[in-house]
Amino acid sequence: MSGELEVLARDAVAWMKARSAQTQAEVFLSRGEARSLSRREGERDGVEASESSGAGVRVVRDGRVGFAAAGGAGLEAIKELYARALEQLPHAEPDPRRVLPGPQAPAGDDALAATLWDDALFAAPWEAVEERLREAEAAAKAQPRVAGVMRVEYAESRGAVVIAGTSGLFASERAGSASVSLLVAAGDGPEVQLGESYRAERRAAALDFAAAGREAGLRASSLLGARRAKAGKRAVLFEPWVAGEFLELLAELLSADEVQGGRSLLAGKLGRSVASPLVTVRDDPRRPGGLGSCRFDDEGVPTRDKAMISAGVLNGFFYDAFTAAREGLASNGCAYRDTYAGLPGPGASNLYLAPGAMTRDALIADTKSGLLVAEVLGMHMVDPVSGAFSVGVSGLSIEKGRVAGPVKGAMISGTLLDLLSRVDGVASDLTFQGSLGAPTFRISSLDVA
Repeated sequence: MSGELEVLARDAVAWMKARSAQTQAEVFLSRGEARSLSRREGERDGVEASESSGAGVRVVRDGRVGFAAAGGAGLEAIKELYARALEQLPHAEPDPRRVLPGPQAPAGDDALAATLWDDALFAAPWEAVEERLREAEAAAKAQPRVAGVMRVEYAESRGAVVIAGTSGLFASERAGSASVSLLVAAGDGPEVQLGESYRAERRAAALDFAAAGREAGLRASSLLGARRAKAGKRAVLFEPWVAGEFLELLAELLSADEVQGGRSLLAGKLGRSVASPLVTVRDDPRRPGGLGSCRFDDEGVPTRDKAMISAGVLNGFFYDAFTAAREGLASNGCAYRDTYAGLPGPGASNLYLAPGAMTRDALIADTKSGLLVAEVLGMHMVDPVSGAFSVGVSGLSIEKGRVAGPVKGAMISGTLLDLLSRVDGVASDLTFQGSLGAPTFRISSLDVA
């Protein structure tokens, strides 16, 4: 899949170099395909398939940037994009720090590349896929009081990206993934609760359909008969899939673009303690088989494992070439694009809270009175500058070291930095939801209403 793109990228760069020695230029090419099968209430609901390709051309001259993108990828189309990007330069605001990355050392790590690609993707007939989905449905229905599976879906995708520049930069990568997701309903008389599950892997054979079904069923049934939570200051534990929502917010706050723009509460705190000594947050794009893993970022810069927060101390931010140049630094390989049609910006790859030594059961047994949060509503409303939050939660009450029953309609409030500073227990059950990972962890005290 990447071979044709590599040839096209080399031809495009040779043409752009011949056009102007004073203009830096970069071409970003991508090609991909996706397919999915869904079942609704026990019957096949639909099959979808799609293909996509596109090119983005970025040019820089005298600190001015132009960019143009279009679907499809061919040399004549790239020439047109180059011309359109050049036309923007006279109207762009100059900034001498706007430069494109130069030639990079080889990223190596062929072993990592092998974990990102699966020849088995797109090979299984739909009948075989549907049989696996029935396996997930059966596992969900086997859980107590599950009334039915509202929807189950299998999806897979694969694609290739090539980045090349007139500076001599050249990077090529291919990757794929497969996922299964369920929405399950559990009931007790008139009461109905919903539970979801989502699992994704680089290799289709690694997907555990039955485990996904059990998770969704248990998440639905465990909340039946929920009562109001006891108000007051209580210990609060977060399930791994809920913790991922906090990590998603933290990823945004760690972006150098947000920090430099005064939109992050972490601005000015580099080298200072921002969390409990039990908190270490890593971003590892070299994690074998990780959903966010890659040998290069989307500017062609080699990636590397980084401790963003180490034992509570803030170590650094995510940089692309431009945000790094603003501070006289080199990019740390954290430039990412949503699609070929957008410019890169700094962001996370596989961001996770490092696990502790305590088991999940031991952490619960060590909690005299608390709330185990299984669902959070309203995380998108958190103020990124102050970190203040007040969100709705549901989950399980913990009394005297044991799960006492489901609770709903509770609110927890505080600030993000206060929450991080009060982490007093981290379990060993590191679990990834997509590219975000966390173990169960405990906050010593939060306001619960």
